[in-house]
Amino acid sequence: MICQVGHLPFYRDDPRCEIVCVAEQRPSLVAALAAVVGEDRIVADHGAMLKIAEIDAVVISAPRAATGPLTLEALDAGKHVLAEKPMAHTVGQARRLVEAAREKNLRYSVGYMKRFDPGIEAAVRTFEELKRTGRLGRLLLARFHDFSKSYAVAPPPHRRPEESRAKRFDTWPLWPDWLPEAYRDTYAWFLNAACHDVNLLHLFFPAAQDVVGAHCLVDGSVSAVIDADGVPVHLEIAKTAAGRWLEGGEFLFERGRLRFTVPSPMDMAGVSRVRIDDEAGGLVDQPVETERGWSFARQARGFLDALTGSAPLRNPGVEGLRDLRLSEAIWRRVSG
Repeated sequence: MICQVGHLPFYRDDPRCEIVCVAEQRPSLVAALAAVVGEDRIVADHGAMLKIAEIDAVVISAPRAATGPLTLEALDAGKHVLAEKPMAHTVGQARRLVEAAREKNLRYSVGYMKRFDPGIEAAVRTFEELKRTGRLGRLLLARFHDFSKSYAVAPPPHRRPEESRAKRFDTWPLWPDWLPEAYRDTYAWFLNAACHDVNLLHLFFPAAQDVVGAHCLVDGSVSAVIDADGVPVHLEIAKTAAGRWLEGGEFLFERGRLRFTVPSPMDMAGVSRVRIDDEAGGLVDQPVETERGWSFARQARGFLDALTGSAPLRNPGVEGLRDLRLSEAIWRRVSG
């Protein structure tokens, strides 16, 4: 689904690139994809695709346990990669991918499309301005939360497969071997649900890594407190079905607050809303102006910008590795 709605249309329509082929073996999806890119551009075996010399880059959307091995295979074949999140499930796995990209001087990007949300971009700019000018005083506390169990918005039209794959992908473990068995399924859910939020946390606090405390309600919620240069940063993740998407962040200053709320990833017209409370300025819930544009579409343009040399890579694998280090540190606290 993510390939069909969040990736394929934007590369198909961008004149800077050509879709050489799509790897898919399930007949029901082959038919749907052939209608988009042409029947002659569908191959059953991704290995055969990676041998095509004219292919410069690949986008990988696959079962989570297979994403790491597929990424490594593509990097070893000399292809630039944008792979869906989570990039891997352990620090060791992620390091292996980052090193493979570095050794071959390849651009390796992780699908943290929320970094391209215009509202998130505006929130980062405003946050940096508030810290630089001291307009709201000292930063006291930050909080990132994701309480969404389902998209709460119908995805754009796409085709679901009617059959299973005849040939299975290679997979890597979904948790580190040191994690107690009782936590393993929750850890895998956390990485899938919270990796965006950990990445956003690092977008605002790049050096955050010291986990002060963490707690897990197995199969329900995970919370942690991270020390970011003396500022407590709270991360709160929960499986909540509220009928709407509940995700965002806020920054509490001495004389006000900056906050942002993130739309459902499937809301094509949605942009994160950014608001300021400023006691001295007499502002309550004052909106911050943002641009428009779906984060998935903007991510695709960003990847092509990096491939064509017009802009740096904005969601590189090395930062995904940093996120996994923090995630593992959270879970060492939880289990320790």
